[in-house]
Amino acid sequence: MLATCLDVWYEEGDFYLSQRVKSGTRTTYKNGYTHSPRGWGWGNNYKPSRLILYIEINGYKGYSWIDGYFKDAVGRLTEKRRKKIISTMPTNVEVEEYYNSKGEKYYVVSDADMDNWLGRTGF
Repeated sequence: MLATCLDVWYEEGDFYLSQRVKSGTRTTYKNGYTHSPRGWGWGNNYKPSRLILYIEINGYKGYSWIDGYFKDAVGRLTEKRRKKIISTMPTNVEVEEYYNSKGEKYYVVSDADMDNWLGRTGF
């Protein structure tokens, strides 16, 4: 289905250490952070950076994470690269609708449109 591109946002990642992590604790995901034991009572808490494309489909507004494609194709998303990606945002893209295990709807931009977008950036 065809979606209208509204905006591209960048969410910065985060990392911090925590203490008093008990041995045998498993890696968990909560509130956007991955919590994993590091050893000797310490734990890693991290959230990856995100490049998010906001779209509108038949009056419904949604979003798609596009950072994975650009990170695989280009590498690290530096400030110059992010600005170039945001400035070359297309007006329309083809998306596919999926549902996660909780029944929530999410969208994935087609590979052809992502390839065209990458070509416009000149990377």
